[in-house]
Amino acid sequence: MATFLKNERVEKTVEILVIIFGLYLLLQLLRKIFGGSWSTEDIIIAMLIFNTGALFTLGMLVTQAKSDMNYMKIQFRSLATDFKAHIKKKE
Repeated sequence: MATFLKNERVEKTVEILVIIFGLYLLLQLLRKIFGGSWSTEDIIIAMLIFNTGALFTLGMLVTQAKSDMNYMKIQFRSLATDFKAHIKKKE
């Protein structure tokens, strides 16, 4: 249980960092549009880094969803086996 909470904290921390970086990047893009700020190359590199972070976060979420589904499959399989045994007992 403790590792689950630790993993959840890590995921939330990564998500918050990606959001903060995205907001900072948006600020730099707006400053670039209205004059000043970073050079175009720096903004493109920052956008690539943001995209990589977002994909990493989505990958973590998909992995978590798949593991939750595998856990549910095992539980339902066990439930079906128990139910079949219970029905055979009654007959």
